[in-house]
Amino acid sequence: MAQDYDNIGKKLWADHAEDLSRFVLDADNVEVLADLGTEQQIIERETDIIKQIRINGHEAILHVELQLRDSTDTPMWARNAQYQGYLVGKYQMPVYSNVIYFHPNAGRNDPGGYTYSWGDYEHTNRYKVIRLIEIDGQAILEMQAPGLLPFTPLMKPPAGMDLERWVQACVDVTRAAPIDQETQADLLYGISVFGGIVYNAELLERLIPEVLMQESKTYQRQMERAARENTIENTLALLEDQFQAEAVNALTPELRSINDLQKLKQLLVAAARVQNIEAFEQMLHE
Repeated sequence: MAQDYDNIGKKLWADHAEDLSRFVLDADNVEVLADLGTEQQIIERETDIIKQIRINGHEAILHVELQLRDSTDTPMWARNAQYQGYLVGKYQMPVYSNVIYFHPNAGRNDPGGYTYSWGDYEHTNRYKVIRLIEIDGQAILEMQAPGLLPFTPLMKPPAGMDLERWVQACVDVTRAAPIDQETQADLLYGISVFGGIVYNAELLERLIPEVLMQESKTYQRQMERAARENTIENTLALLEDQFQAEAVNALTPELRSINDLQKLKQLLVAAARVQNIEAFEQMLHE
């Protein structure tokens, strides 16, 4: 599931970069100039979002980390020190770094930076901590910025509004937005994915029927990936019921490398019928 959040989050940043950049920077005069690669060979992690921007007449690097929960392996302040040091060194311009926390309980203890000084030595690293639960969701709905809509169910609802009515309001505004059908499907799929962090699946399925998301290419790819993974797991389960685990394990990497869903479905049917593992292996190689 973490990969789903990552994929849809990066897709939204690709399609709605200026909406989202203005949101995190809290500024209207922002122009996205370029999407910069996130692979950083000299450090152990990749950043999530890096954009070259122009804000109020000067150029800078916008860096954003999309954080579902608190960073556990390495504190976020240490990760950001790594990211910002690399980005400043590479691009030699200001780096405006942000961390967006999705889960309502995440980011509470993020200090938003790191600083030390001793004698002639001093270092300060600051970044903006954005906890969606602290954002006024109704104000975002009224902004008419489509790229922000998938995140609104995780924001603070109006006083006295129960959570189901709030999600419904987020869905209604998205469906009423003046955008094409594919973009609307992408945004509704985003609400479904991010909403799943705090809301139960039954509620989201009722408020966002599958038919509303079918035009989304991201949704289609996710459904195909899920179907592929389920087919592989079901095939392995059938084989393991009939044959020795060692023989099945030997074929597993090759089975998992197949991307053709139709072939995988054929192998699933074959797994229930083959008399021996050698016959299945032969079909696997065809």
